[in-house]
Amino acid sequence: MTMDIGHLVEQHIMLLFIVLQDWWRALTHFIKGGHPLKDLSSEIILITGAASGLGKGVAQRLANLGCTLVLWDVDEVGNARVAQELNQETKSKRIHAMKCDLTSRESIYECAKKVYTYI
Repeated sequence: MTMDIGHLVEQHIMLLFIVLQDWWRALTHFIKGGHPLKDLSSEIILITGAASGLGKGVAQRLANLGCTLVLWDVDEVGNARVAQELNQETKSKRIHAMKCDLTSRESIYECAKKVYTYI
């Protein structure tokens, strides 16, 4: 009976070791940079809802990668504030804010024309 319990404990310890080993490999791969990121410095990226929340977070992350950002939001003041903050943080003028109401097809077309023409 004690031999069976000992064998069971040994199997659990081995399983724990394998799990910890895989976890360690994944962690070190992540710390070393994981998969190489694509260079986004020549890309123009459109972000909707950039004045707050998830859109703002995505804008902050992408601004730090050096790409040109076009920020669309119905909140004109908040959107302009985010663009100004990001341009100051990145010491660039590659972040552009535009008021765009995504519930209005006309607003979307108008903003798209501005992006195509000016950026």
